[in-house]
Amino acid sequence: MHTLEVKTRAAGKANALRRDGFVPGVVYGPSIESTPIAIARKDLQSLFSEITRSSRINLSIAGEDGAKEMDVFLKVVDYDPVTDEPKHVDFYHPDVGHPLKLHVPVKITGEAQGVKSGGILNVLFNTVRVHGLPKDVPHLITIDVSELDLGESIHVRDIDFGGVEPMLPPERTLVTVIAPRGMEIEEEEGELEEGEEIEGEEGAAESEEGAQAEGDEETAAEEG
Repeated sequence: MHTLEVKTRAAGKANALRRDGFVPGVVYGPSIESTPIAIARKDLQSLFSEITRSSRINLSIAGEDGAKEMDVFLKVVDYDPVTDEPKHVDFYHPDVGHPLKLHVPVKITGEAQGVKSGGILNVLFNTVRVHGLPKDVPHLITIDVSELDLGESIHVRDIDFGGVEPMLPPERTLVTVIAPRGMEIEEEEGELEEGEEIEGEEGAAESEEGAQAEGDEETAAEEG
């Protein structure tokens, strides 16, 4: 777990804090009062280079009554439109024993066999929303595509999500290798048997269905 040291601050005077090299922020949650904080800009930028949006962070808050620590997740980051530097950060402290829902980034590893054969790797989801206890939320969902051949796919049911539950149906396609238009997939037997389908066409159909489903998922998340 990553640790970030911050200090409490008085409300307001955000611009003065920024001039002094700090980024104003706030930490809140269902079991704590909203607390304004200030973070050294260099410490925040260092943290951003190491975490994802689903990483748990140990926040050490220095105040008049001493320091206290709590686990938090990065909630919202506001950036300056000109300098692209963080202007304000929100951290969320969940109840330890209560599950939450978070989008976990997907990391693809390996080079698919189908790509080596001229296929195209189609990643349908860059994040997967999961449901579980804060301590069980993964930093990343890693998918190894090394053995994936033309027309083959990796589905939700093929991935070990540990202690959290993916909020996608088991049959949903996450990654597939599709053949470029005009490319035929060679069969080992040379010819197709009667009633047999070309695997690549099935994979492409799955890709189109998954892409549509991804759009529906994102729209639902925005509306929620």
